[in-house]
Amino acid sequence: MASPSHPAARVYAAALAELGRDTGTLAAIWADLQALRELFAADAWFRQFFSSPKIDRPTKWAAVQKAFKGKVTQQTLGLLHVLIIKGREDVFQGIVTQFEVLKDVAENRIHAQVTVASPLSAELRAAVETRVGRAAGKTVVVHEHVDPAVLGGAAIRVGDRVIDRTLRTRLAAMKKQLLSPSEQTRNTKP
Repeated sequence: MASPSHPAARVYAAALAELGRDTGTLAAIWADLQALRELFAADAWFRQFFSSPKIDRPTKWAAVQKAFKGKVTQQTLGLLHVLIIKGREDVFQGIVTQFEVLKDVAENRIHAQVTVASPLSAELRAAVETRVGRAAGKTVVVHEHVDPAVLGGAAIRVGDRVIDRTLRTRLAAMKKQLLSPSEQTRNTKP
């Protein structure tokens, strides 16, 4: 299976996103792609059928068309058709991943990965969304990860930026300072 950053996945996703924006179907296409991704994850038979190079393309397309026509947007069905006819079924998962990124850009949205010791309250979640959103100038979707090892505080990752205000990190920094007193004594004047 091709990686999400595969050039073909990016090209197909960009074309599909542009088509969705032009036709006002961006959200509907995204719903289709999510449903198909879930089908891939849940149904091994479908995943093997769709991915198999042993099934001739016209037969595969006829089966997919019969299964999905009228159940997904015309744009999504068109994507499936192109992938099957060109033998590029292996980039489907990458297209879904890239499409989500493009949809977020089109809708001015970012994702924040928040790691905390215990689940966020509704008020705290809203505060994180507001502060990060204000700083980024975008709508924020919080993805919460509970890890009791952080002890307290939170680590927030947005893209490649990390704000680590966890108690675990603060204690580690304090431990480092306490274990290197020679540095402190050399830097202080008598």
